[in-house]
Amino acid sequence: MSAAAGLHSFIDKYNILKGATEKINAYLLKHPTLYKIVLIVNHLFRALAMFALMVVVPISPFITMGICFAGSLFYRFTVENNCAYKFALPAFFGGCAAMLAKMSVVSIAAGAALASAGVWFLAAAAVVSIAAYVVYIALTVSYDVDQKVRGY
Repeated sequence: MSAAAGLHSFIDKYNILKGATEKINAYLLKHPTLYKIVLIVNHLFRALAMFALMVVVPISPFITMGICFAGSLFYRFTVENNCAYKFALPAFFGGCAAMLAKMSVVSIAAGAALASAGVWFLAAAAVVSIAAYVVYIALTVSYDVDQKVRGY
């Protein structure tokens, strides 16, 4: 047996989370509305984590967005094809929507909102992007859970 096979055999044999994971999955399948809420919370958590990453990195937000987009796209192409739920790109776009909202709120608070049409455009883009993100995750989660509950 290879080292990788041995390690995973050990993990499967002593996985203390397996029972709880299976029970929670069975419960959520019987309660699809709660399942949808859990997935939406998960999406929001990931988007906030992406936003935090964009804020913490000490370079231009637009460069950070580019780096995060490249990383999210790479993750989507290489890892997420094995996952039931696709979180990387929606989290990226949710993080960008939050970043636009932060930038527009800062501009409005600084009083620049009335001085520049660009700030109004930024604020509108923030509102539209957050609304689009929320609608996207709500529709996607609803579809995914409905498909899983039906057994598709």
